Amino acid sequence: MKNLKFGVLFSFLLLAVAVELTAQDVYSVKSHEVVISGTSNIHDWTVKVVDLTGSAKKTTEAVNDVNITVDAKTLLSSKGSIMDGKMQEALKTESYPKIYYKSLTCKILSENNGVIKISSTGNLTISGVTKSITVTSTCKPAQNENLEVSGSFYLLMTDFGIEPPTALFGSLETADKVTVSYKIVLQK
Repeated sequence: MKNLKFGVLFSFLLLAVAVELTAQDVYSVKSHEVVISGTSNIHDWTVKVVDLTGSAKKTTEAVNDVNITVDAKTLLSSKGSIMDGKMQEALKTESYPKIYYKSLTCKILSENNGVIKISSTGNLTISGVTKSITVTSTCKPAQNENLEVSGSFYLLMTDFGIEPPTALFGSLETADKVTVSYKIVLQK
């Protein structure tokens, strides 16, 4: 009987340790500031991401299992409705209305006073084309147990089958390379 009690107690202790080791807090996007910026042969431009949803998990080690969805039809250009139309056409939003990112691996690069630099590799899907990208982000505590994740990365539109938009009968040509800058607040 003593062995049975010890076995049951030992099993509960192992279970408690296992739960603690795999404990994860689930976070969702509370707010975001995401801007896509690029240039053309005439002027620079920016696009604001209006509708973004997502989630992430945080273990004691890092933020992982990041899933982000952007409604591509709600992107707003700094150059007005004509650019918005060109952008929607280039992104093929009628067929592919959403942009997706799903992390596959996350690795801590450094940690200093609660601020963590993370390298995340994941799949980015734009216009129905999925490519693996690596993003370096800074993750730091924010008010009310929230987390702030920020960083930037660049990509080439042509890597996703997107022809860089033109306007004014071809006299305005956008560059292939764009930069995505983000600051996302995650809440528990």
